[in-house]
Amino acid sequence: MFSLARLRKEPALAQYFAFVHPFFWPVLIWQLGRAVAQVRAAGRQGALLRVMWWGGVRIEYLGDAAPSPSAYRPVEPTRKAWDDPVWSSDLPADLLTEAQRSIFPCTCGGSGRPRSGLTKGASALSPITDTS
Repeated sequence: MFSLARLRKEPALAQYFAFVHPFFWPVLIWQLGRAVAQVRAAGRQGALLRVMWWGGVRIEYLGDAAPSPSAYRPVEPTRKAWDDPVWSSDLPADLLTEAQRSIFPCTCGGSGRPRSGLTKGASALSPITDTS
């Protein structure tokens, strides 16, 4: 059997026991047990309860639905990681540098096209310092 004086000291139940007359504490325990069972049967996480001075408990508002366990599963990647061997190339190593220059010209220092006469002179100019 459980001790009502011990339950009265529980932090979660102390406010209910303080509100109800000690003669009705067994009614309060019975009603709280019924309310918890109803909230669990409804699949909810919590509820707003109204407690009467004689130990009666009424559920005023049901809380949010319990979250689905599958809702918090981490997202699985849709592609392989970059260090996976599936991304490796069958291109021989001696052709790799030539292919890289033609496929990725910006990483090799240019656009892959020869420079026009308009940009040759502009890139050769030296910066002018502002002395004003």
